[in-house]
Amino acid sequence: MISNNWGGILNRHVVIILVCVVAMLLSGCQNARSEYQIDFTKSEPAPEPFQESRNDPIRVTFSSLLAPADTIKHYRKIANHIGEQLQRPVILIQRKSYREMSMLIINGGADIALLSAGAYLTYRNVEELEPIAVQERMGVPYYQGYLVVNNSQEDIDHILDLRGKSIAFTDPISYSGYLFVNQKLAELNETPEQFFGRSMYTHNHEHSLRAIMDNVVVAAAVNNSVFEQALQKDPELAKNLKVIAKSKQLSTGPVVVNRNLSEEEKKKIKHIFLTMHEHEAIQAALKGISIDRFVPVDPLLFDSAHTVTGRGRS
Repeated sequence: MISNNWGGILNRHVVIILVCVVAMLLSGCQNARSEYQIDFTKSEPAPEPFQESRNDPIRVTFSSLLAPADTIKHYRKIANHIGEQLQRPVILIQRKSYREMSMLIINGGADIALLSAGAYLTYRNVEELEPIAVQERMGVPYYQGYLVVNNSQEDIDHILDLRGKSIAFTDPISYSGYLFVNQKLAELNETPEQFFGRSMYTHNHEHSLRAIMDNVVVAAAVNNSVFEQALQKDPELAKNLKVIAKSKQLSTGPVVVNRNLSEEEKKKIKHIFLTMHEHEAIQAALKGISIDRFVPVDPLLFDSAHTVTGRGRS
């Protein structure tokens, strides 16, 4: 009984001590709160705006007009040159279709894209895209689409002669590889789906041209520079290949940057492209993808209907 009484007394003392401690803590917290006052006459310095770090990689995306196995090394060299000039690591991203590449830069997955003209026409109203340069090929900053046929088996001279026959397209948003043929058929109140017997997408202009030469298809829509270069490499092709229609002249594919880059970064990147041909170490890479140099953008070449004066055979 005695031990039980002492235990009760001790328990009461412990409770009293704990109550006192809690009260002291609460009092201290209240004092601390009451002493803190906001002075609205003073302002905190604004946070620094976000700046790209030199450790952040610059991401470059492309979709090759030519055979990827032959050109990836050239694009890689160009990408490395961009990284060296910016003093930042670089990531080269290849995409199969023009749409995939366009979506990559629009959605922030890339900083620089070497777009096709058709892809730019399709998405140029998207705010994220800002053209800074275009390609100069064969001495000019514009190109044409050619509708080419294999003339070794049957006589074909006009697009109407292709009704019910097979054709190779490059890409659904390629101007030279699809869109211009679609436009010509629209003038005849036709669509590719209704007009041609069979169509295929190769996602590569050289592959489309090869499909004609191998008699996989009767016709193909290709970039004129690819066609001209093929004839230069093998003049015998002229015996079997014939251009039966040409598109209007259009600006070559632009280099676009994501608008979210800082103005300083965009200015640097533009300078890098416009002076790239002056660097001897890069000249071979440019030649490897049939680019003479990069030149300033001429918006009129994307909009106006230039007279067709093709270098190709008619």
